[in-house]
Amino acid sequence: MQRPVHLSGMRSDERNLRLRAKRREEPDLGKLIEWVLGIAEARHRAWLNGDPDPYGIPPPDHLTPAPC
Repeated sequence: MQRPVHLSGMRSDERNLRLRAKRREEPDLGKLIEWVLGIAEARHRAWLNGDPDPYGIPPPDHLTPAPC
């Protein structure tokens, strides 16, 4: 069994904090759709301007260069 790491600069209560996650019954589809469409719009705008993909995702192989 490993011993906990001691961080001397932190108070004891700060060392004991844990990440907490809240689980939902159903995902918030509105926020998910907004997030996905925002990414798609940013990628499309960059493609039209001839800029690199802002997320570093390569375009599909069949996609031709943006019209000039």
